[in-house]
Amino acid sequence: MKDPVCTFAPLCLLFAGLTICAAPAALAQQDAGQTHGPSKYLFLENVEIKPNMGFPYAKAQGDEVQAERAAKAPYHYLGMWGITGSGHVLYLHGFDAFGDLQKDHEATFAMPKLIEAMKTNGAAQAGSIATDHSSIYVFEKDLSLNANLDLSKMRFMRIILFHVKSGHNEEFRHLAKVFVKGYQSTLPDAHWAMFQKSYGVDSDKTYILVTPMASLAEVDAMEGGDKKFTEGVGEDQIALMFKGLDTALESSESDIFAFDPQLSYVPDSWLTASPDFWGKK
Repeated sequence: MKDPVCTFAPLCLLFAGLTICAAPAALAQQDAGQTHGPSKYLFLENVEIKPNMGFPYAKAQGDEVQAERAAKAPYHYLGMWGITGSGHVLYLHGFDAFGDLQKDHEATFAMPKLIEAMKTNGAAQAGSIATDHSSIYVFEKDLSLNANLDLSKMRFMRIILFHVKSGHNEEFRHLAKVFVKGYQSTLPDAHWAMFQKSYGVDSDKTYILVTPMASLAEVDAMEGGDKKFTEGVGEDQIALMFKGLDTALESSESDIFAFDPQLSYVPDSWLTASPDFWGKK
């Protein structure tokens, strides 16, 4: 990812311009075989890749991941390719306190060999990147359903992005709770985690609904469950709920991502539990 010497210089200056790279805290040490809920905060970086530059970008990022693993860097992160949408890579880091960002940043800069490797790989990636931007989201427990899971077993992720109209935030939150209640009564095995953007463009009016998946067959199950949800809640009630969403939302977008071990620096237990996937280089 990006050169931490450049992107984390502001971190030393009262956290101005916090930008994700390979140096913040991340997956909160979610060991394989254990069920965890989302971290309090989600640090997200969206990297737009230039056309036909995916392979050189992945090669440089893979080298960086190996350097981090060799140095036993004090953080972890999950990288994934967009199957839909523009050609981009998404990086996710979970953390529970902003103080953790500073601690891991300082610990990383105490590893000079790792920093030099990051600088080299950052330069190698630069020609492959069109744009990148980062943001911080806050986990919304009341707007989520069955969010606890073993993330190490997941291989894909569906993310729905919601842009809420100004002045309609409370309306959107109320409708999200209505949907949670409806799914609890009709499809109790459904699961997702909702996050609200707190730092970044359109903060406080942007939400993402995140659904990790073990396989793409779960997308078929989601679509098949729509009928059961409608029958359980009632067509009239469904119509009112979606009418409310039309009023509250400026726009929404749903995309599917595929986890990539080459782009991800995950805990060692993930590699041990699934060497055929997370052990790939």
